[in-house]
Amino acid sequence: MIQNRIADFQSGSHERGFFIIDNISVKNRKNGGNYLYFNFKDKSGKIGGNLWSPVGLDFTSFSVGDIVYIEATVETYSDKLMLNVGKIRKANETDNVSARDLVRSSPEDGTVMYDRVMATLDKYVSNEEMRLLTKSIYEAYKDKLIVYPAAISFHHAEIGGLLHHTLGVIRGVFYMANAYSFLNRDLLICGAALHDIGKIEEYSLNDTGLIKEVTIDGNLVTHIIRGAMIVEEFGKKLGTDPEIVKLLSHMILSHHGKPEFGSSVVPKFPEAFILHEMDDIDAKLYEMEEALQSTPEGQMSERQRAFDDIRLYHSPLFKLSEEL
Repeated sequence: MIQNRIADFQSGSHERGFFIIDNISVKNRKNGGNYLYFNFKDKSGKIGGNLWSPVGLDFTSFSVGDIVYIEATVETYSDKLMLNVGKIRKANETDNVSARDLVRSSPEDGTVMYDRVMATLDKYVSNEEMRLLTKSIYEAYKDKLIVYPAAISFHHAEIGGLLHHTLGVIRGVFYMANAYSFLNRDLLICGAALHDIGKIEEYSLNDTGLIKEVTIDGNLVTHIIRGAMIVEEFGKKLGTDPEIVKLLSHMILSHHGKPEFGSSVVPKFPEAFILHEMDDIDAKLYEMEEALQSTPEGQMSERQRAFDDIRLYHSPLFKLSEEL
């Protein structure tokens, strides 16, 4: 069956096809009764949808991550496209549809990105102990690193998104090291490579390869503290200079900038500050590019939750890549 991508939906069109449930909730109608609100997604994007008359439908029969077949009309509400869902059902084996056909993946294969990080460490990190520590951690977690997303629903929430984001941060800190000669390039590159390593313990994945839920470890420890603990563990095992372990641990613990954003401590030396800023910049640029890709040239985007609900402008002068 040929179906349109969400990114190609237009107001007034009638759509049918298979999509993944990204969010679902039961809401109350003003005149009484309930309706189901969904967020659907495919590789091209996301769209909200309402099932106004779920007569005879078990509200608990659908879950986040389910592949569903829907028939719906695209409508405009508050300058935003929405689906008025007429029919919905779970996909079954006879539909012959795979979650991997609908889930966004990073532009490059995870193994290719992993090899690029390792090659960068070999080429540009001169401190042997720091390079060995970082590479040893990567080798131990390779199977997870090459597939893990970086987030549940924010930046780089895609198969391989963790390394996609990591490479973006590595590029950013590398440019900064070239611009400011007093910075320690080794620390910047290794800190960038390891800053989100704890996410492999923070999340568990579903059958689609995306994040299913936050683990017990993620709830009780968080990826920031777990990442520092991983560095400490491998540092002791390898006999790494305690100063290296201390600096890299601080960079991980402070990379969210402030305690209210999850950091255990604020950045207290230049490389830690640069890592925090580049982590934030790479995440937000991903969100901006994604929003502008689905916005016609010369138009304003839909409101962006990641940017305090503002609308972004897509100038004809902007040159966006074909995919993120």
